[in-house]
Amino acid sequence: MSNNSPLLRAVTDEECAQFQRDGVVCLRRIMAPEWVEIAREGIEAQRATPSPMATVVDADPLYMLIDQMPSHFNPVLRRVVDESGAALIAKRLAGDVAMRWMYDQLFYKGAGPVAETPWHQDTPYAPFDGHNIVRIWMPVDPVPRATTIEVVRGSHRWNVEYAVASKIEVLEQNQDKTQTGGFSYLDQQSDGRPELPAIEALRGSFDIVGHEVEPGDVVAFNYHVLHRAGPGMNPHAKRRAFAMLYADEAVGLKKRPNMVPSPLDVLGIPWQEGQKLGEFPELFRAL
Repeated sequence: MSNNSPLLRAVTDEECAQFQRDGVVCLRRIMAPEWVEIAREGIEAQRATPSPMATVVDADPLYMLIDQMPSHFNPVLRRVVDESGAALIAKRLAGDVAMRWMYDQLFYKGAGPVAETPWHQDTPYAPFDGHNIVRIWMPVDPVPRATTIEVVRGSHRWNVEYAVASKIEVLEQNQDKTQTGGFSYLDQQSDGRPELPAIEALRGSFDIVGHEVEPGDVVAFNYHVLHRAGPGMNPHAKRRAFAMLYADEAVGLKKRPNMVPSPLDVLGIPWQEGQKLGEFPELFRAL
């Protein structure tokens, strides 16, 4: 590993091959402890002051925060995006090609019961279009196998864009205690795209992979894979993670129903479908 890299180690050829083949890889002990601590600090600051695009469920004893593009509002998390080495991981996994920051998200689940994030594909929510998009999911707490990220192995190669996922029931049941920002989990009507397979009901029919993780580990997966996070009880104080998304130069912009707002929308910058990220270099930063 270069002395100039903030990472603890390099991504191996075997890990790159696994990512390309399976659409997911767990990289053990790769993020430096100081960057885990910085990310933890940024996540707690974001909990104290969520962005206008955050979804907050505060229904004691359940707490959940999902914040869209928090690095735009949080300089500590922007440092993690730009300086932690996450972009180097994405570049290596994508085939050592030029990569740009595309988006980021924060996932905060409190002590006690953990709500399920149901099986879904990121693509139908995305204002982005392209295959070489890498999500770096960075936990800052230990996450047991039961509530970790699960992926249907190889589903990034199925060449299908599914309809949006089924609703998260706890949000529906606690609407009076739910604050929703940029988009809503409750607006889940089909728009002609095929429905998701019944993965959870037919788990034995799918090749599902998931990993118990510790701070310093990273789960990297292709933007198009089917994935979820399971429900359960949190044996630790919190279950916090920061997800950073990076894309190659071929990725462009696409308008879809029920999509999350793009960084351009947040800043009020007009855009047209088909434009490449590189046409907005000050926003979609080359890293």
